[in-house]
Amino acid sequence: MDLSRKDFMVGALAGAAVLAAPGALANAKGEKMDNGMNRVEPSEFVARPFAQFDKGWFLLTGGDFAAKWNTMTVSWGFAGTMWGKPVVAVVVRPTRYTREFLDARAEFTLSAFPEKYRRALTICGTKSGRDCDKMALTGLTPVASETVKPPTYKEANLVLECRTLYRQPMTEASFIDRASFEKWYASADDLHIVYIAEVLAVRQAK
Repeated sequence: MDLSRKDFMVGALAGAAVLAAPGALANAKGEKMDNGMNRVEPSEFVARPFAQFDKGWFLLTGGDFAAKWNTMTVSWGFAGTMWGKPVVAVVVRPTRYTREFLDARAEFTLSAFPEKYRRALTICGTKSGRDCDKMALTGLTPVASETVKPPTYKEANLVLECRTLYRQPMTEASFIDRASFEKWYASADDLHIVYIAEVLAVRQAK
């Protein structure tokens, strides 16, 4: 991801109740880990969304932790209620490696981190998982999610687990504000794909 161009958008609200015990995650060996996080109900979730999305960033992770997966840094976003569900929308350019995982499995996670992990997020936003092992480069610790197959991270202080409901490529003709298209896209072939997903679970640092 070219962070200066903000190639992606992502947002976060809260989710519904989940199935596993609070704060119970597992590492790659299946061992339980105490990640120091609490589940939060939608009505109780408090955040600074504009600052978090634009300045704090998230990791968007797709795939299957038990098989193959990839993650990328995202910094734009929106969220709200759609079809009677709490939802987030992420947009990914078709050339991105993570897009392949989002298309293969209708689930993803969004993970936010304390400021001290800025370098790790920068690496995940500027390197491609096609060419390198991002976890080896960043030192982040992937852990199993509670309700979806893509992993999250032991170091995260906010996690949303999401189930994709809708996928739609953007079109050039849909831009009412032509300036936005001209500023952010080299051509119509570069337009984002929109994924709207239900937030199944939200966990926040204690």
